[in-house]
Amino acid sequence: MEMMVSQRQTQGLAMTAKMQAALRILQMTAVDLSAYLAEEALENPCLEVSVPQALRAVPTGVAGSGAGSDFDAVAALASDKPSLYDHVLRQIALAFPDPRLARVAETFAEALEPTGWLGSPPEAVAAAAGVPISVAEAVLARLQQFEPAGLFARGLADCLRLQAEDRDMLTWELSVILDNLGMVAEGRIDALAELCDGTPQDVRNALRAIRGLDPKPGLAFAATEPPILPPDLRVIRKDGTWAVELNRSALPAVKVTEAPETGRDTAARTYATRARSRAQWLARAVERRHSTLLAAAVCLVRRQGDYLDRGPRHLHPLGTEDVAEELGLHASTVSRAVQHRMIETPRGTVPLRTFFSRAFTPGSGEDGPSQDALIALVGDIVAKETPARPLSDAAIAAEAKAAGFALARRTVAKYRDVLGIPSSYDRRQNARISA
Repeated sequence: MEMMVSQRQTQGLAMTAKMQAALRILQMTAVDLSAYLAEEALENPCLEVSVPQALRAVPTGVAGSGAGSDFDAVAALASDKPSLYDHVLRQIALAFPDPRLARVAETFAEALEPTGWLGSPPEAVAAAAGVPISVAEAVLARLQQFEPAGLFARGLADCLRLQAEDRDMLTWELSVILDNLGMVAEGRIDALAELCDGTPQDVRNALRAIRGLDPKPGLAFAATEPPILPPDLRVIRKDGTWAVELNRSALPAVKVTEAPETGRDTAARTYATRARSRAQWLARAVERRHSTLLAAAVCLVRRQGDYLDRGPRHLHPLGTEDVAEELGLHASTVSRAVQHRMIETPRGTVPLRTFFSRAFTPGSGEDGPSQDALIALVGDIVAKETPARPLSDAAIAAEAKAAGFALARRTVAKYRDVLGIPSSYDRRQNARISA
């Protein structure tokens, strides 16, 4: 065998320490940013930081990514009111001794819905945590082993499957049923029995076992009231258009000062020079954070003006990739910039992510309706029904079709579940009880 030596030139992007720090600053909340800068100011004589009064009493890390490694997120929560977040953080502290993986796990915890399901896909969490999707998937697999079983599920079927595995009752037949829950909702028991190579009675027995599982394990925990924080941004009507501005009163003020006199001490002069350089870099990084956040918010408000004018039913399909393309940024940068950011609007203070919405029909672009708009439509139709004669899912689908939107009955059922609206039978029973 002949050995050969060759040269090859490649290009790649290496994440420097300053780039990593800038990304961390970008995704910090105002609370965490204030804590981070205040800690820097203690060690840097060239940096002055003024923390807003509204943020001084708020523990860092509760509402965001956490600025310091010494912060105990569990200890900051009310001990007399256990919450899902408290419960999960305690398990994370035991299961993830590696600080890097623990931060990824905490990012997943921040994405938990009150039901215990994940409110964001793993891809979005990976982007927010700044790790490859393979790392995020590995962390999620470990999180899905937490107690009670069913936490961190990606949906109803996933939640029930995790609980069935935990109880050692997940057979092939049960797995097939969980993969086809839509057929159960449609009453197609015979067709489902054929898929399972069983009888309709076998399917009914399996469904009885499934009904013994908890579809929303997170609701067993008390809901902890989040700290009330001032919004990061405001949108106001100005000269007939929507204008966005940063809420500077909720942001720490950074000032770079002159280095102290060091005389002829070379070591002290070197230290002072580095301190001033560090302070100048921090000031620029903070300003870039603010400008990126403002640019993303302006883009979102401009493209979702109909939402501000007419409500959730008029949200257009819009993703982080669309905003990133317009701003000339990476999608992960946009995701970091808008995460945990609140914006004050005439419709109330809402998360900035409210302005994002997936298309109902993939690939339809901005021309088609968004999922959030159709979810709001289902809510509006139910709100207008006669309580004593609630509409069935099929009737809601017919109403939606009359409004120009074709929804399948199972889609209506899914959206109704997202809104927390009971079935027509349960609504009828509730109306009788209230009468």
